[in-house]
Amino acid sequence: MFDPGTETAFAHRVLDAIDARAKVAMHNLANKNTPGFKRFVVEFEGELRAAIRQGRDPGEVLPRIRRDKSGSPGVNNVSEYDEISLMEKARALHEIFTRRIGGYFNNLNRAIRGQ
Repeated sequence: MFDPGTETAFAHRVLDAIDARAKVAMHNLANKNTPGFKRFVVEFEGELRAAIRQGRDPGEVLPRIRRDKSGSPGVNNVSEYDEISLMEKARALHEIFTRRIGGYFNNLNRAIRGQ
């Protein structure tokens, strides 16, 4: 059976992850010239895969932010190109998901009105 609460919860979590990824990329870019700064990354897709494999509700998966400690100690590991790419990807995914959610609610409204 289709559960709209589960479907919208999942879409909400995806949008949360996309938003977190964009904010983290902006934070990383703001610190690209800070000596020794180690960038942050958002983990979501791996957590989502694990939840699905384990039969858990994907709508319960939250994005996790962690520090990327790669690179030499004391050396900044922010790549401007990578962060801008992440921001652009987040923008595109946000647009896709908001259109998808909007379409879902438009269809739901049409069904309620019997159209």
